Amino acid sequence: MKIKASLLIPFFSFFTLVGQNEEIYENWSSLEIDYPITKNIDIYAGGQLRIKSVGEIYNLSFYEIGLKIKINDFLRSGFGYRGIDQLQDVENNHLHKKFNRYHVFLTGTYNFKKYNFRLRLQFQRKNGVGNHDLIIKDFFRTKFELTRDIIDWKADPTIGIELFTKEDLNFDENFKKYRFSVGTKLNLNELNSLSINYVFQKEVKVDYPFLQHILSLNYNFSFKRR
Repeated sequence: MKIKASLLIPFFSFFTLVGQNEEIYENWSSLEIDYPITKNIDIYAGGQLRIKSVGEIYNLSFYEIGLKIKINDFLRSGFGYRGIDQLQDVENNHLHKKFNRYHVFLTGTYNFKKYNFRLRLQFQRKNGVGNHDLIIKDFFRTKFELTRDIIDWKADPTIGIELFTKEDLNFDENFKKYRFSVGTKLNLNELNSLSINYVFQKEVKVDYPFLQHILSLNYNFSFKRR
């Protein structure tokens, strides 16, 4: 009996640990429009609505505007601004909090046969509206994506992972969370596309991490340069 009891201990420990983690289910629906202002520079604008499938319906929404710059065939850069409205619980009261977020990014792409490799490094700063001196969060985000080009198929599969570090790129001390994604980008025609992804996000280096399961839908429309 002692042997059987000892074998059950790891299972009870596992389910206790899972029960201590808070799981969240969300839907992220977004729209983005690209407009070329020169041969190598696009202006973009868009927005996103995030809702919870369990509990409170509304979670967060934002609008965003920025520039995308083509440096060469392999490198892209850009910057943008995001205005955020987020529902937060403050002493059991639901309050809408406003935030500003500024970001700059550098993206490298490489094609090998039917595979596309994409690496993006982004720095972002978030602060509260009305108090620009109060920095809420500084983050570095490192994202890697792999896409497989399938002949005569509009929906190419994509897999990716994104790592978040706070304040700098010291992964030993400041690694805070990661996102794993898998999905597809459906090219509807030359100007329209629809991306559908499942995203799993998890905090790290905390006792009770948030686990997020996200269905992400993104529609993109690109104007053709005249």
